[in-house]
Amino acid sequence: MRRKVLANGMVYAASALVLLLFLAPILWVLVISFKLRKDIFTWPPSIVDFAPTLANYANVLSGSGKFVSFIGNSVIVALVSTAIALTVGTLGAYGLSGRRKPRSVAMSYWMLSFRMMPPVALVIPYYVLFQQAGLLGHLGAIALTHSVFSVAIVLWMTKSFFDEIPPEIEEAALIDGASDWQVFRLVVMPIAKAALAASAIFAFITSWNEFLFAVILSKSSTYTVPVAISTFVGEVYVSWGELAAATILAILPALVIAFLGQRYLLVGLAPGAVK
Repeated sequence: MRRKVLANGMVYAASALVLLLFLAPILWVLVISFKLRKDIFTWPPSIVDFAPTLANYANVLSGSGKFVSFIGNSVIVALVSTAIALTVGTLGAYGLSGRRKPRSVAMSYWMLSFRMMPPVALVIPYYVLFQQAGLLGHLGAIALTHSVFSVAIVLWMTKSFFDEIPPEIEEAALIDGASDWQVFRLVVMPIAKAALAASAIFAFITSWNEFLFAVILSKSSTYTVPVAISTFVGEVYVSWGELAAATILAILPALVIAFLGQRYLLVGLAPGAVK
């Protein structure tokens, strides 16, 4: 019993150490966000020995009010790209699942390889394409590029889930007179809701954090949150307090979504999730 308690204690201690290691940068940014500029540059740096202030958050959220609009831009882009990726990805995954296309393994790996492509290789083609289409600087252009990269991971995750669904379930629905579309919409989709939720969370967070395409394809009025955060870094002056506050505000939505959807992430990514 003592050995078991000691072993469990060591596991928890190691887990806490790893958690602290990963959270340390975020905690440090959080501390800086509550400091005045004079407290940020004190040496040695203090974690608790300072007068906390909300001035940095007030400056970020008030001022010209642009950062709030940038948050709205990110929400729009993330929701639209997630909806597109989820729609296209699930339809493609259902069509490529093993019972409908047995030799789709190569196709699935090809789709996943697109996700591995360096985004910088596609920046110039996308820029030229959207410039000629008159969409450069529009939120739709950013959302479309994000959805293209998210489709691959949605297709990969949902296809694995569709492959695990017992064929007897679909066959029973077909015998009862359901069409292929009804089987997909009324039978398969409810069963795969955990995988769909996990895919949606991944697609949303991917779009929310993306910087390269957003900074190239946007204009000053259509900045997303990552691009807006970079504006606090000037050529000769860095607003460290406001930069930290904006970073915390940008992290919060992703953390909240991941926290609320953690059970879907676990079920959706676990093998053999379909009973």
